[in-house]
Amino acid sequence: MIYTMFFAADFELFTSRYQGDEEWNGSRLAIRRRLQTLGNEVCAEYATLGVVLDRRESLHHPHHTNGKRVRRQRTMIFRDKKSRKKLQSFLGKDLGKDLNSARNNVHMQICIDDKQCWWGIRIDESAWYDLNVLIKRAEEDFSRDEIVAAAKLAQNFDFELNGGGARPLSEMTDRDWRDIAGAVNPGENAVEIVHRMQSSEAIALGEDLAATITQELLSLLEFFKLCSWTLDSPNGATA
Repeated sequence: MIYTMFFAADFELFTSRYQGDEEWNGSRLAIRRRLQTLGNEVCAEYATLGVVLDRRESLHHPHHTNGKRVRRQRTMIFRDKKSRKKLQSFLGKDLGKDLNSARNNVHMQICIDDKQCWWGIRIDESAWYDLNVLIKRAEEDFSRDEIVAAAKLAQNFDFELNGGGARPLSEMTDRDWRDIAGAVNPGENAVEIVHRMQSSEAIALGEDLAATITQELLSLLEFFKLCSWTLDSPNGATA
């Protein structure tokens, strides 16, 4: 499907003047629907490659959960219900229920705020078991090679730790990943693999932006699999 992903007016909606104004809920709903459409397209592409995913959008209207302000909108793409149920059975009822939240899973996201749009992979502090998989792989020589190879496939992304220190993902070396394994603590740190684009560039791309985002997220396939916990991965049932 060919469509313009973001318009100049979309970015303006996330300036402080409009964030808490419910009069603009309809405009934000239109953005939500475009994010949903693109999220569905990414999910469909991943499904053809054998990876089944779910997607979920953030709220498009002021609510107590967003402090009565819509500062940004996003769609989150994460492990499907069947995959979550397997892990929930292993974790037990109390811990397993946390997996129902997208942010408690490693997820791909497509986001927009007042200044930029961005897309990539995010592992929040609450998705510690997914980050633990990546860290354990980075501790071993053979699996560290897999991380380096997967990162080289994703040419347009930066690695960010706790929202800073951006460095090109595809240029990260074996030593870089070994250092990360020794410094990053799952549950205390957040990792983001991200391509950030200023609003002016996103607007200029017009109908090409959605295809660009889709293709770039597809380039993260191997990396996404390496930081997705399964019962067979380094911190799974046999850990």
